[in-house]
Amino acid sequence: MVISTIACLDLPVYPGLRTNQSRPGVLEVAFNNPPVNVWGLDAVAGLTDIVQRLRNDTETKVVLFTSDVPRFFVNHLDLLITPFDPTIAHRTAGLLFNLSSLNQITIGAVEGKCRGAGNEFLTSLDMRFATTTHTLMGQPEIGLGLIPGAGGSNFLPRLIGRGRGMEYVLSGKDIGATEAAEIGWINKAFETTQAMNGHIDDLLSRFVLFSLPAIGLAKQSVNAATRPTLSELTADADRFLQTLNNPDVPVLIGKALALAQNQTDTVAENFFGETIPLLYA
Repeated sequence: MVISTIACLDLPVYPGLRTNQSRPGVLEVAFNNPPVNVWGLDAVAGLTDIVQRLRNDTETKVVLFTSDVPRFFVNHLDLLITPFDPTIAHRTAGLLFNLSSLNQITIGAVEGKCRGAGNEFLTSLDMRFATTTHTLMGQPEIGLGLIPGAGGSNFLPRLIGRGRGMEYVLSGKDIGATEAAEIGWINKAFETTQAMNGHIDDLLSRFVLFSLPAIGLAKQSVNAATRPTLSELTADADRFLQTLNNPDVPVLIGKALALAQNQTDTVAENFFGETIPLLYA
């Protein structure tokens, strides 16, 4: 019998997240917060702990993010957090900066909706791949009188350019995987899950061969040219908090929750980019 000498991270069970370390050098983190994988306090706490552990880990080369919830990757901020935690924007901004600073390569495998805080998370990763079926991405906050609060207004334009960044942040419109790949929002779009997983597996088989210190230094060089600073992300969170003073915000959130039946798997939740104008009817 051959006994593996690859050490695994000693990870606890995280509410709303599933971890898998069956492949040497790879940590898979699956979002598992049904029915629609909203971004909430559990996700922030769990991922913050995982990132802290990865900082001291020398065996993991890649972190692959997936979803266990059909048709949803990572969704918008949980609008039902009660009482609302005003620190969540700054905590998420800090988390995304620290996540992007890891030596490990971070990859998102998207098969479903990815909006708001979920898209901010996605754009902070090193690489993003998606299937064309069910995938829609966007920053819909403007429709609720809000703005992206954890760096979306900084990460996204660095991927797709200032003009397109303005278009999607200011319209709240969704984008599908094919067009997202064409403009640089994601790396590549695939017609099938099998094709996407095959492409990612090929990359993983190479990445795990390489030196983690070298990977980390290469990432630092790319980050120096392309990544927002922590102060820029914190400024986004500050502006997000300013929007909460708008008296229209709770009214618009109430309408959105009614249309989506309190964040359930509804037409409004699946196609929120198209639903936004209905909030103003």
